[in-house]
Amino acid sequence: MNRLLKSEMTKLTRARPLHLIALLMLVLSVVTSLSCLSYVNSPKAEELEIVFHGYDAFFSSLKDTPTISVLAALAISIIVCGDFENRTTQLKIVVGYRRAPIFFSKLIAATAADVILLLPYVLGRTVLQSVLLGFGHPFTVEAAANMAAAFFAAVLTGIAINGITFILAFLLRKTVLVVAAGFCLVLLGGNALVSFGVSTPWFGRLLANTPLGLLRAMDAAAYAPAMIGKAFGISMIWIAAFALLTCRIFQKAELK
Repeated sequence: MNRLLKSEMTKLTRARPLHLIALLMLVLSVVTSLSCLSYVNSPKAEELEIVFHGYDAFFSSLKDTPTISVLAALAISIIVCGDFENRTTQLKIVVGYRRAPIFFSKLIAATAADVILLLPYVLGRTVLQSVLLGFGHPFTVEAAANMAAAFFAAVLTGIAINGITFILAFLLRKTVLVVAAGFCLVLLGGNALVSFGVSTPWFGRLLANTPLGLLRAMDAAAYAPAMIGKAFGISMIWIAAFALLTCRIFQKAELK
């Protein structure tokens, strides 16, 4: 398992598309922060939910996790489909590696990739807006711990959202198909479900217990520790369900 995980992490450090996307996320954080500056003293700021201080920018940026999860579909395709296409996965099985450790090493790598993509955007906005407009909140150990917990809850939520992409990666094993399907299902389908949840209260309550609704629920609860804990628990349940299903699919797959 250690060798497999080391191999996956080495692959991430050499994945230029992933590095480029992480850089673009940092650029996007700068653009977003400068855009917020244009609304200082504007009467439309509250209506548009514009935040100014670094502390608020941190939590505001976490709401963009579903959109960033679409980009994580590319990382999943690199981690999973790339090895099927160049037959690295098939070779690992031939030389004696069991399929379950291969799968879980890729799941851990996908989680690391999600952090790599989300962190530049979140930190970029937080630092820049703190420098320009102030942090806006006492920086205590409690505040730092709550921020860290909220961030990792968002990461887990992002992984859970991409659970369907992970399943497709092991089914289709083609980079282009998985990226396209991930975009359609996560971004277009996800946005449609969230919009329906906003207009339909009973569906919104149901959606709040799924990865798609957890971030909105955490935001509505002002990232209270209890809500963050709930997000951790629900995300882990969804991740476990997707992982078991995907691992089962991989175990039964006939590889040529």
